[in-house]
Amino acid sequence: MKTVEILGANRFETYTKTREGCRAVIVQDGKILLTHELNSGWWLMPGGGTEEGETPEECVIREVEEETGYRVRPLRRFLFMCEYYEEYRYSGYFFVCEVTGKGQMKLTDAEKRRGVQPEWIPLQEALALFSEHESYADVSEEKRGSYQREYLALSEYMNLAPESPERQIYERFTGISCACRDAAGREILKYDGAANAENDIPVDGETAFPACSISKFITAQTVMKLEEQGLLGIDEPVNRYLHQWKLLTADGRESDATIRSILSHTAGIVDGEDSFYGLRRDDPEVGLSDILEGRTAYNKRRAATENEPGTEFEYSDAGYCVLQQMIGEITNRRFEEVVADNVFEPLHLKRTFFASPRNLELREKSQTMAAGYDSEGAMIPGKYPQIPDLAASGLWSTPGELMAIAEEFIKAVNGRSTFLRSGSAREMIRPTENFSWVGLGLFLRGDDTCVSQGWGENGQCMLLMNHRTGEISVVMTNQDPGVDQTESGVEKLAAFQRKK
Repeated sequence: MKTVEILGANRFETYTKTREGCRAVIVQDGKILLTHELNSGWWLMPGGGTEEGETPEECVIREVEEETGYRVRPLRRFLFMCEYYEEYRYSGYFFVCEVTGKGQMKLTDAEKRRGVQPEWIPLQEALALFSEHESYADVSEEKRGSYQREYLALSEYMNLAPESPERQIYERFTGISCACRDAAGREILKYDGAANAENDIPVDGETAFPACSISKFITAQTVMKLEEQGLLGIDEPVNRYLHQWKLLTADGRESDATIRSILSHTAGIVDGEDSFYGLRRDDPEVGLSDILEGRTAYNKRRAATENEPGTEFEYSDAGYCVLQQMIGEITNRRFEEVVADNVFEPLHLKRTFFASPRNLELREKSQTMAAGYDSEGAMIPGKYPQIPDLAASGLWSTPGELMAIAEEFIKAVNGRSTFLRSGSAREMIRPTENFSWVGLGLFLRGDDTCVSQGWGENGQCMLLMNHRTGEISVVMTNQDPGVDQTESGVEKLAAFQRKK
């Protein structure tokens, strides 16, 4: 059963009042049964609040009969939804129901005054009606929120059909979690499937997923923070800050590749063939120097500038390992600690971390981490791989917390953040010379949208953010689909979320 959370822009940090209820989707011959308020013109699915001692099934049966005069049988709980507005939390189950006979309407005095009556209308007409929820934003936030709720629920009902494109995407992954934010600051979280199928642990809003190469976006922000502190200059050669290890050219000379060129994958650093995957937690630990020197099967190629910097784009995990080495040398601290101090803690993130062996051990004891599954659906040995290249692909997070990072980054681009200076953020979205679609730790699209995405043996993910409108969409999974984001549907799903 899928879960959806709607976070209103006016929500308080914590809720103090709750209400629980149920609603019914009743479809016959292509038409859906709704309640229609004649005086206001409102349409809603039949349903209401749960009374003391009632089960959700009992609640939906009673509410439908009272509001419509039809007796129904619940067939399936297909959705659990929570809505947060001001100090309130509204939660409820949505049921697919069938009509079993006629009963007795029992409207309240308020419902009678509003002219509530049952009506059957075509399902697609109802979907179109509720899809206009944003048109009520300046008229009635209550109506806008109610129609958005009904629209999301009906969309999920439509997704029950085997031919539903969104359902087909969800079924490709063991577990999946999504988050989106609209231009008005309203947020929707959606999750389904298993964080650990073997132990029957479902995905929820607190499940941490592998963020894979979205790590590079966070690493780039960390580099910009260190520049703001006067510890480095991104247009300086990286070797200026490397002393324990040096980046060399293919013929053994010291490279003049800049930090900027490494951030934009234009430094000429080429990864070893079949590198950066397959390392298990019980394998001998691979150190960062092993990766940089190409001493292990995890990366058999020494990190070096094999092409003239700035002349070619070569996506490189090894390049970000060079940055990880640099950050460690500049600060004389562990990379994961530096990022936590500069990014995670200032943004008050609780479930986002870089998966060093120690962090993995601590985190799996204190929070739900999504076990990884291969392209055949089998859990990978040890549940999570060993990722020594933290700066390139060792990040774990939730869609909600990645969305919070993206939101703050957008604020920085627009000069409204104390976390990151506007100049730093704008450098990250400035097109790279000769490669207009490449930023620093990000990829750029012509519609003001920035992209960060990742794909590893234990998951696939994508982050879209529009720095002009403030819209954000995040999709995270815990399975390698065997194909890229376009073919797997992750990119399409990220686009779906933005339309909701």
